[in-house]
Amino acid sequence: MSRHRQPWNWSLHAAALVLFGLALFAHGYLLLAASLILLGAGFFELDLPAPPENWWFGLARRGVEWEKNWSAAPWNRVKWSRLLGALLLAGVLVWGLWVRELAALGLLFGFAVLVWVMRRNREDGIDP
Repeated sequence: MSRHRQPWNWSLHAAALVLFGLALFAHGYLLLAASLILLGAGFFELDLPAPPENWWFGLARRGVEWEKNWSAAPWNRVKWSRLLGALLLAGVLVWGLWVRELAALGLLFGFAVLVWVMRRNREDGIDP
């Protein structure tokens, strides 16, 4: 389990999710196969050098830390509700990509931007 909690492995998993989304949108089986190969490769122990300090690997490190903290948290009502909410949003995203429903995808994108703005405002001390 700790093998895939490295920034390089997390990057492969993120690339696999992007390819999976493209495969759903394009109905492409080769893209689906490529995404599954990248996802599987992300579970191996990769003997790669330390990742460089840049925006992407900073995000990957924060993602790995978030995943570790989420895994260590006890299963309570808040964790279950967040998990079910994330699964619901993922289901709507998969459906929107598969049927190419641009309105649903636009609403999800707009919702993500609003959440980002709200979190940014809270970090800057602006209370909504």
